[in-house]
Amino acid sequence: MQNYEIHGIGIVNIGKNCSIGNNVKFIFKSNRTLTLGDYVTLGDGVKVIIEDGDVLIDDWSTLHSDCLVLSTKGVSIGQHCWFGQNCVIDGTGGLTIGNGVRVGMYSQIWTHIAAGEQIEGCLFYSADPVVIQDNAWLVGSCTVGSGVTIGKRTVCLSGSNIIKSVPENVTVAGAPAKVKESINAYAHKSLDEKFEMLCSWIKDFCDASNHAFAFKNEDNDKLTIHSTGDLNDQIIMFKYTESYSAAVNQEIKSKACIESKTYTKGFTLSEERVMRYLSGNKARFLRG
Repeated sequence: MQNYEIHGIGIVNIGKNCSIGNNVKFIFKSNRTLTLGDYVTLGDGVKVIIEDGDVLIDDWSTLHSDCLVLSTKGVSIGQHCWFGQNCVIDGTGGLTIGNGVRVGMYSQIWTHIAAGEQIEGCLFYSADPVVIQDNAWLVGSCTVGSGVTIGKRTVCLSGSNIIKSVPENVTVAGAPAKVKESINAYAHKSLDEKFEMLCSWIKDFCDASNHAFAFKNEDNDKLTIHSTGDLNDQIIMFKYTESYSAAVNQEIKSKACIESKTYTKGFTLSEERVMRYLSGNKARFLRG
């Protein structure tokens, strides 16, 4: 049963295994396209209003309840993005959001300024594109102004007001937001460490599930996860890109690579469960 409404003339493409809550509305003011990738989740009351420009919400991304998406020059949201409830996602000036971006509840991303009367000389009037690069994190109640770029893996602490572009791999806070040199959000992890972390998480996943088990190969560079009772329902996780790329076999429906952080989509149940388990804040694999 369709539990969303489409108003106006436009095209809605919905991928596989999506979850759409109650009272979701797609409102078209022009004949444009809204595309939801596979495994996308839209919470109750999400509203997408398209004046112009296409909107893409890619695989595994989630917009929680009552988020508002506005598009005039287009909105592109990458894979594995997450938006808490009541976020405003404005594409009046054009908005590009990379993969793995996390935006906490009540945050607002604006690509335009328009309120004061121009006839009275108000100078605050513009529509400029915003770019939020891969794995940036707006912790919550953040505001992003038009024309801003936020770099990869940058963390904007709660309440940050970002009115100027910020580089990658920094932590910012305040209003206006400023770089906090003393705060480092990430530490280096070797490939060996990453693989061992993954093995530990998969063990926990299997222990908590009655439907899966896993084993490593003798070289300790490949992890196979099966559904109990169905050996065809599997995902194989490779440590090295070379091994991942070389694994071309009709029997391998779904595979992932730690080194490249990519996976081949096979729509197996094991794939969905493992990816969903990992994608919160453990490991996010992108469509290869």
